Amino acid sequence: MKSMFFVLILFVLGFSTAMAQTEKGNRLMGVNVGNITIPTSGGGGTIVSLQPTYGWFVANNLVIGAGIPFFNVSSNGSRATQIGLTPFLRYYVGPSQVKPFFGGSLGIVNTSASSNGSNAGSSTDALYSLTGGVAFFINKSVSFDLGLTYTGGATGSLNTLLAGSANALTPNIPKALNLSLGFQVYFGK
Repeated sequence: MKSMFFVLILFVLGFSTAMAQTEKGNRLMGVNVGNITIPTSGGGGTIVSLQPTYGWFVANNLVIGAGIPFFNVSSNGSRATQIGLTPFLRYYVGPSQVKPFFGGSLGIVNTSASSNGSNAGSSTDALYSLTGGVAFFINKSVSFDLGLTYTGGATGSLNTLLAGSANALTPNIPKALNLSLGFQVYFGK
């Protein structure tokens, strides 16, 4: 009987802790530290990038924030760098410590490229993304996230700037599925 009572108390504490993570008024800060891009429109290769994020919970389980996507690739004397700003919206589902989430973002990205040390040009383009995934809360303040994101937009200029034709050096980042691994830190009111 004592063990059943102990399990019930742990369950209630775990439930209330999980609810507190995504309550209205809380904030989150995190980063996607591994973002492997799988092109869906021809081409090949993978891209590893970084995206820090910051957001506020405007309602229980609903966060609005912004991310700063950063991408850098170099190969055979060619180099490309992208940096942008992407406001996002994310909704967490359920009260447990394993919370599915879904959301989207709309933003801009600036691409600059060089080939053999000379500037190949730059471009600023719009992009959007739709995402879904699971946040694994290891305690009341930290989650590890696994997500799948579809990215679209008009940033095909990356390959054009680098080599004059699409898919010459890197996959066309828009129209791509991104498998992302990251972590978030949650702050109270």
